[in-house]
Amino acid sequence: MKKITLFIIVALYATTQTYAQCACCAGAGAGSSNGDYNSGILTLSKNQLIAESYGDYRTIRNGDAQLEEETLLKSMVASSLGIRYGLNNKMTVSALLPYVFLNTASGNDNGLGDLVLMGTYTIHSKNNFNIALQAGVELPTGIQKNSNFDNTTIVVGSGSFDPMAGILISKHWDKFTLLGSGLFKHTTIGFENNYYGSIATQSLTLSYKVKDGGNFCAMDTLNKKQGSNLGWNLFGSYYGEWLDQLKEGTIPDENSGYYLGFANLGTNLSYKKWSFPLTLSVPIVTNMNGNQNDTGFRLRIGILKSF
Repeated sequence: MKKITLFIIVALYATTQTYAQCACCAGAGAGSSNGDYNSGILTLSKNQLIAESYGDYRTIRNGDAQLEEETLLKSMVASSLGIRYGLNNKMTVSALLPYVFLNTASGNDNGLGDLVLMGTYTIHSKNNFNIALQAGVELPTGIQKNSNFDNTTIVVGSGSFDPMAGILISKHWDKFTLLGSGLFKHTTIGFENNYYGSIATQSLTLSYKVKDGGNFCAMDTLNKKQGSNLGWNLFGSYYGEWLDQLKEGTIPDENSGYYLGFANLGTNLSYKKWSFPLTLSVPIVTNMNGNQNDTGFRLRIGILKSF
């Protein structure tokens, strides 16, 4: 039986990426992003706290899958709530919890995703060039339950403890910032002895500061107050994502696993200690195993507050 595969919740700003789970009918995951304020600083100031909320809308292109008997997924919305806290100027810890809404022609469903805990540590910071390492774990808070719209099972989480590690690199000039990152999550055996696929991501973002202002990230101005309350950034990025094939017990699912590449365009407005990012993502590489639904465009908005 061919599978309906949902795609990773992408952190479209290309620093601390998103990670996800796929399943027979649906899946989800989440991560947080430093690229929203595009400062090139990879960790927060000491005792700085950021609360963040995101909404990620994405369409699914069914194509030939419409001939299948299973209920087809038309779109999804992945919302999330998270916090980040600077233990010191080099170490930031974060937590983020997603909640996913699924839409089909036969009805809707929703569910809580896996909680992500992450630590980011800056190992080098000199001449506006920064390198940070990441380590974290995805906890099995996500649910598995009967769907409201057919007889299949919805898997929003993995049912497993999944470790992850990554690296972040940034270079900052007067008005430009270049951000690069890579992340790998090792997925362990989850619900009903199933394996939902390990994930590797990479990204590269170039941002331009149109208007210098706001106090969203104190380190962005070396703790000096901005002359204006309003700041504005524009950015473009490439995001690539590889997902391993799913396994039901020990049997690989031939209609799962992929490499996806996205071209992203975005903007971010900041007012005092508030930040409002908006990103449009368009797939440019869709290399999928077997017969799967294609990903469509994605639109992501966020609201962040610094304390």
